[in-house]
This record gives sequence, structure tokens and C-alpha cells, in this order.
Amino acid sequence: AADPARPADLIRWVDDLAHHGVDTYAQAVYSQGWTLFYQSDRFEYDARPVHQRFVHLLDAGITPLEILIEATHRRGMEFVAKFRMNDCHGNGGQGARFVLDNRQWELKEFPGGHDYSFAPVRDYVFSVADEIVRRFDVDGLLFNYMRHAHCFPTAVARECQPTMTGFLRSVREMLDKRGVQKHKTLTLGVMVPQTLEECHNLGYDIQTWISEGLIDYVCPCDFGYPDFNAPYEAFSTLTRASNCTLYPTLAPILCRDDQAVLLKPENYRALTQNFYGAGADGVTVFNYQYHWARKGGSARYPGPTEGYPLALGYLRDLRDPKTVAGGMRHYRFHPLWGGTAPTGAVKDDKIVLAPEAGAGGEYRFRLCEQFGGNTRGICYFSAQGLLPNHEIAVTLNGTEIRDFQRVFHPEGRLERFGRPLSPFSSAWFNLKQPPLNNWDNYLGVRLVHHDSGETGNIVIDEVEVVVMPA
Repeated sequence: AADPARPADLIRWVDDLAHHGVDTYAQAVYSQGWTLFYQSDRFEYDARPVHQRFVHLLDAGITPLEILIEATHRRGMEFVAKFRMNDCHGNGGQGARFVLDNRQWELKEFPGGHDYSFAPVRDYVFSVADEIVRRFDVDGLLFNYMRHAHCFPTAVARECQPTMTGFLRSVREMLDKRGVQKHKTLTLGVMVPQTLEECHNLGYDIQTWISEGLIDYVCPCDFGYPDFNAPYEAFSTLTRASNCTLYPTLAPILCRDDQAVLLKPENYRALTQNFYGAGADGVTVFNYQYHWARKGGSARYPGPTEGYPLALGYLRDLRDPKTVAGGMRHYRFHPLWGGTAPTGAVKDDKIVLAPEAGAGGEYRFRLCEQFGGNTRGICYFSAQGLLPNHEIAVTLNGTEIRDFQRVFHPEGRLERFGRPLSPFSSAWFNLKQPPLNNWDNYLGVRLVHHDSGETGNIVIDEVEVVVMPA
């Protein structure tokens, strides 16, 4: 929206979403104790500068949230009110008075976050949710637990699963009650970590939430990056036995060490191909505004001004699995965090070869692909420290790959071209099925010859696959 915002800007935004095939629009309305896009007699309005552009409308009796909801319904989409359940932006230095004045409930490990072990914290968030559902014609709520993932102290979070489940039961009861009053079904969705183990460790009992019918859909995702290897079949096993649906999440930035390159349509098609292959019912997006971040004046993100509405066009084809399968797909398996993610899970897939002949390892990568007709595929991998005089053997699922090519990059990879790398070699080979699997695959690399006296490890943590349908 412009600054100051105009109602026409909000309507145009919704029209653009509808034009590009969006079914459900989820707009953040709560963060750090603040309300967003509407004012309340009970809760503070967001004090951040970006939200001050709406104050003149609010002062004139015009509620941006109502404009967004009406425009969404007019275009045949659902409108979901989204909650950032424990946003810690500002590192404890920003938020509503409820946040800043009640440090006794703060998560000491995550300044700015509140500990949901305390009933007043749960009651506050519940009250905001109830007010929004009561006052506005929303179609449901979406609780984003990925900002910032932690709602309990890490040492006891797993033991706190019944506490968060109890909170969701109360929200479910409220939604059902308000739904009867409004003569409509009100949904509850959650954004949660991308593995069930991460969820349990953080206090989120997804199995119970689904089996008890507390949630209508689940959106698993990483804290910030897209994972082409994510095991979302663990979620679909649960959802297929229930009325809950599964919408894994797309994100535009590849990994922590590559903030300069945005995903392209062929990358989104590859992600979505794996999502559907794991049993997804659709997809959702998060931080998609990075595609046009500089339009708002930011210099921190790569998205150019013209990224809006250009990037919205990438979404149109993702809703249809057949359309996804008909386009070129580029899978990019990179180390999401190069270590430990904010959820506490280690996300740093790689092969490390010691500098000695015979050293070897395997890299798992998932392709939900069934090659047919004239479909072609190429697998690429980058090996840091692999020098021209080194000899390697390559296998795919145990089958030797004899016809591979490689090239050495003595200057490494410069930052302007993506994730910086020290001197490395690229290798690639054509894919055939078999030995390629329509699921998990294992790239094997073994060091056959290594000159004595060389001490550096060889690291392979980037694997990419391009699929070209017939």
C-alpha cells in the first residue's frame, strides 16, 4: 500500500491475488500483543512505522481489515485472520504494553517472546482471537507458530504439549460457537515446523490436534527457507486419515548463506511436485513479499520493484498437479542453515570426504518424478575442495555412473552469484529411470585418488536436478 494508504490500494492488492489463482488470503492481524489493520478498545494498535500508514483511515472511521475482507469475499476467496503466535522481532525492545510490561512471563531464551505456560498469556491471545472472530466476517484463523517457533522454555517444551493442546481446544470451541451464531463454518489452521519431531520438541502435538479435529489444515515449513527434501509424508499420513488438509509452505530465499537469489518458477514447480508427491492437498506461501521487497523502499532484500505483480504470476500454475508436472522443474538441495535452525533441529545435509583414497559418503535427495516418454533429467553437484588431480567414483542408488563430466572453478563462487564458495568442482550426469527412484535417491561419491600431503576435506552440500518433461 502507498503511504498514506488508500482503500483502492488494498482492493487492488486483493484483486491481484484473485487474478493469479489464490483461493485463501491469510492476513496477519496480530503480532507482539498488537492488533494490525484494525483498532480495538481493549488492545493496542501496531506502533511500527509501516502500520502507521493506515492510521489516517482508522481515524476517519475506515477499517482496513473490513476493506480487505469485503474485497476478498467479493472475489470468491476465503479470508483468514493470521496470528504471529510469538513474534520476537526487536529482541525484546518492541511490542504492546502487555508484552513490554510483563517481563515475568517472558521467555528468557527468546527476548520479546512470552511463555504460554502462563494462563494470562494464553488468555490474552485468546481474547484477541475471540474479538476478531466476533467483530469481523473472517472465515477462520491461522496460527503461525513459526514466528518465532518457541512458545515454551526449550528445556520443558515437550512436556508442555498438553498446555498448547488445551489452548487450541478452547479456540476450537470458540470458533464453533461463533460459527453457529454467524451461520458459517469457521476454520482453524496452523503453521508449524516441517517435521513432527520438531513440533513435539517445541510443544506442538500435531497428531492430537489432527485426530481430535482441533485444526482444519496444517502448513508445515522451515523457519525461513524452502526444503526440497522435507518429509511431508509424515503429515499426510495423519491428514489422510482425517478431515484435516495439508498445505506445505513455499518460501522465496534458498538458504541462510544465499540471500541474493530468489527462487524462480521452475524452482517452485519442483518444490510443489515433491509436495504433491508426499500427499499435499495444495500449497501456501510465506514471506513471498521478498519478491518485491525493494518496492517498499527496503534495501535488505533482493526483490526488485517490478517483482510485484510479476511474482504473483508464478503462483497460478501451482494449484494444479498436472500443470506442475508439465513444466520444467529445477530442484535445489542446499544446506538450509549450515548448522542448527531456530527450531533447534540441525539442517546441514552434506557429504564430507576425508583426504584419503577410499573415503566416501552418500547424499539423500528426493525426486517425486516418474520419467515417461522423452522426459530428460540432469543431476549436478558441487564439491568444495575437489581439485583437478583428484579422481572420484560416482553412484546413484548403488549404480555406478561412468559418464559424468566435471569442471574446476579455481576462484570459487563469488557472492554476487549466490552462496559464496571456496575453490570447487562442478560435476553432472544425465539421469535415467532406473536407477533414479520416484522418491528418495542416494548420490554416492568416493575418492579414488588423492595426492599425499593434501589435508583439506572435500565437502558436497549442493545437489541440483533439472527435469525437462517431454
